[in-house]
Amino acid sequence: MSTSLPPPFLQSLRLLIRANHILHHYRLADAFGHISIRHPLNPTQYIIAAYDPGAPALVKSRGDFIAYHISDSLPVDPDAPQGYSERFIHGEILKAFPEAMCVVHSHAEEVIPFTLGDVDVRPVFHMAGFMGASPLAISHNTCTSSSGTETQGLDMLVKSQTLGAALASKLSLDAPVVLQHKHGFTTFGASIEQALYRAIYTQTNCKLLTQALNFVNGDARKVAYLTAEEAQACKIMNEKCEDKAFRLWVREVQTSTLYETEEGEPEKGKVAGMKV
Repeated sequence: MSTSLPPPFLQSLRLLIRANHILHHYRLADAFGHISIRHPLNPTQYIIAAYDPGAPALVKSRGDFIAYHISDSLPVDPDAPQGYSERFIHGEILKAFPEAMCVVHSHAEEVIPFTLGDVDVRPVFHMAGFMGASPLAISHNTCTSSSGTETQGLDMLVKSQTLGAALASKLSLDAPVVLQHKHGFTTFGASIEQALYRAIYTQTNCKLLTQALNFVNGDARKVAYLTAEEAQACKIMNEKCEDKAFRLWVREVQTSTLYETEEGEPEKGKVAGMKV
């Protein structure tokens, strides 16, 4: 293992490798799904895994990643290996939100059914307050040109800047999760820890919402969602507890022989938590 990288970059790389592993461990990604970070030394670039090895479970070294320009999602190195076709999700969200440091895209099976029907996704428990009280927005992978022509990505993939920008327009700092019709969902955060927290608890919230709907025979009007006041209070709590969850998730993938890293382990981050 080389340690010649600047310490902030090396720490971010180590976190990114383990974050990929966590996505797989929690069934947010299999061979598909991806996570990116804003380059810690150059905020006009982002880093995401290459197509090979591609699967989040298999990344393990700096050579498994590619740096892209946020402006156009073209590789910084013209000779870079093949990348993800959907990197535009990441580039356009990072472009739209300077506060965003990490983007996660998932095909979680617990979430996809809610992209297919007319049941709104709203938070049903305290760990999902970050969603906000309003229903999650949904993208149908369409964009409109300056001439007014509407284009749809019929393969559901976000493979252009215009489709990526259309997806990013569905997000806000107060509503950081967007559903993708017949596809999955995307979220972002101010850190790797926050983006992973939001991804995992979006998945969990949809699982619980499915169970709640079963209890009330599918009548969403009988489901007790978080109120706006509850969601805001829980969001504050969520942000204070992301570090606690992340420490567990890192340890879980460290103990599995499937997940490897050649870059060393990330240093323990700042301990936050609720102070009462």
